[in-house]
Amino acid sequence: MKISIIAVSDIHSPYYLPLFSVSINSLLNKEFDMIVLAGDVVDNGNVDMIKPVVDILTRIIKRKSTRVIPIVAVFGNEEYMGFEDKFRTRYPEIVWINDEYVTLNVKDTNFCIVGSRGVLKKPTPWQRRNIPSVERVYEARLNKIKSILRECSKQGISILVTHYASTYATLYGENPAIYEYLGYPLIESLSIDVRPRISIHGHAHNASRLHANVNGVDVYNVSLVARKGVTVIDVDISR
Repeated sequence: MKISIIAVSDIHSPYYLPLFSVSINSLLNKEFDMIVLAGDVVDNGNVDMIKPVVDILTRIIKRKSTRVIPIVAVFGNEEYMGFEDKFRTRYPEIVWINDEYVTLNVKDTNFCIVGSRGVLKKPTPWQRRNIPSVERVYEARLNKIKSILRECSKQGISILVTHYASTYATLYGENPAIYEYLGYPLIESLSIDVRPRISIHGHAHNASRLHANVNGVDVYNVSLVARKGVTVIDVDISR
């Protein structure tokens, strides 16, 4: 048995809304069980621009199913730090996860979803100028992700969702000189007992290798810009 996940990041609403809408509408004949938004849903912290994304998703959910289809999201760098409560308050229909996990039951199977903006190996020059002690922020976040993955591994099938890349393997096509500004080799750093079943990320708009199996973990770059559409991920829950 499988569950099907629609995953996408980097809509940068309103900029790529037309592409997002066309891509979603192409899935009218596809059954799905969960929707994952992997950050940068909006641009420049524009809280209002989540609404058209939710409207598009709500329309397809109502057409496809009478079941409740969960929408899970993490924050990206464009959903500015400090704005989290604004997004949560305005859009409670979305399950927002931020350096924490949530457990969802889908088809009588528990899925434990760990969500975070993720980690950069090297903070960007802008971050160094504007985020106090940003290196310590990333170090603490990395340790937090590992800790909650360990807890999550006891709860069911674990899925890691970050905005920043969780491996360099799905950055191929980007300039290697900027890999450290796009993500962190997180999957490679995990012990076997805490590795998630799958890892979903975005942020890398110019990547051309959009899926890789890293230490047994299927990693998907779901950037709308890179893929020119949303991503459908089928997860085998029978194994």
